[in-house]
Amino acid sequence: MQTLLRWTLIVLGQVPLPLLHGLGWLLGNLLWLLPNGFRAITLRHLELCFPERTPAERARIARLSLIESGKAVCEAPALWFGAESRLRRWIGDEAALRKLRTAVAGGNGAIMLTPHLGAWEAASFFCSQAGPITVLYKPQKGVSDAVILRGRSRLGVKPVPTSSGGVKALLGALKRGELVGILPDHDPPDESGTRFAPLFGIPANTMDLVGKLASRGGAPVWFVSAERLSWGRGFRFHLERAPHGIDDPELSPAALNQGVEACVARLPEQYWWSYKRYRRRPPGAADPYVNL
Repeated sequence: MQTLLRWTLIVLGQVPLPLLHGLGWLLGNLLWLLPNGFRAITLRHLELCFPERTPAERARIARLSLIESGKAVCEAPALWFGAESRLRRWIGDEAALRKLRTAVAGGNGAIMLTPHLGAWEAASFFCSQAGPITVLYKPQKGVSDAVILRGRSRLGVKPVPTSSGGVKALLGALKRGELVGILPDHDPPDESGTRFAPLFGIPANTMDLVGKLASRGGAPVWFVSAERLSWGRGFRFHLERAPHGIDDPELSPAALNQGVEACVARLPEQYWWSYKRYRRRPPGAADPYVNL
């Protein structure tokens, strides 16, 4: 089964990007047109996070977000198993590369935060152009984990699991002056060290790992996002320094969410709104997903 899945992804990885994004467009439109949980959760999040926008504006963002999510699914085989020459062309954003190299020039390594925005699977490959990068990933169930892990292990990217061993690997990478990558907008498990901090004005269970890492060795913290260009034209990368307080374990969860908000504000249509970010609630807080 694992071999079959791997070869299926390898074959799909050779398909031209415009065609893959076209398939994603079809998938996203089906998710918009047919009643399903992804559509319901997306609309609920936009209602909660953008109350100042009209229902028509939120519906437009929801539809486009589902389309972009479809593109993310369909482009993954090309990023993981497509020709390396093509991948290097996609991540060769010269303006962003100059900014990246300046960001990591201090010798203390760097912490790169990639929200689930645009082509987030491409962000670690982009960052690897500045040196080795160790990235946290959530292991998948079943046979897909080994296949996905292999696909993500390209161009000097080293994925490590979200465990105590993975955190130790991040610390080791920073001590060597290397980069580490973290997805900052997961709903992390309670045992991993979390606290509630506002995200779009709503308390969200948020990791404090970034603050702990940044406070130890003085590594700079940056947000990096990969904007997906239309018509399969590739990707454009954006880098922004994390907000003040990110290197303070007490303040970092709030600063982390501020940085996520800033990234999303640039490209709300490309954010992963269908993920249940607010599953864990503070004591007494209402469940936003009731009746969905």
